[in-house]
Amino acid sequence: MKPYLNQDQQNQIILMGMGIAVMEKLADQEKFKEARGNLLRARSFAKKALDELGEIVDKKSFTKARKLTKESKVLLKPLTSPEEGEIKIEIPKLLNLHMLAIGNTCSGCTRQDYKKCPTRDLLMDTYCPPAQETKTDCQYRQ
Repeated sequence: MKPYLNQDQQNQIILMGMGIAVMEKLADQEKFKEARGNLLRARSFAKKALDELGEIVDKKSFTKARKLTKESKVLLKPLTSPEEGEIKIEIPKLLNLHMLAIGNTCSGCTRQDYKKCPTRDLLMDTYCPPAQETKTDCQYRQ
């Protein structure tokens, strides 16, 4: 019985197939004609390696991964980019937002159920330093 490809391995097979297609596209461009021979050789070696992998592993999962190669798209994103639903914000700007939230909501606050305060939760979730050290009252009450 041949080993099954897990999802990560299937993704690697897909990326390898896409890499082969990229080498072919580069080799076809006049701008890269000096590298054409090496690109085509690299493509040939990669195809040979991919064929060898196909003989070693489970045929069904390998075929599935190869079919997905044509239906997949790679998006390049720097590792420092925020994930979906996130933004990148500079610390001084975040601290200014904290200050505004405390000034507008926490100054003169008389809320008794401070543990249910959405502003307090937000300040704590965004690592706002406490305005006062206390365990019996809101840390941000002014």
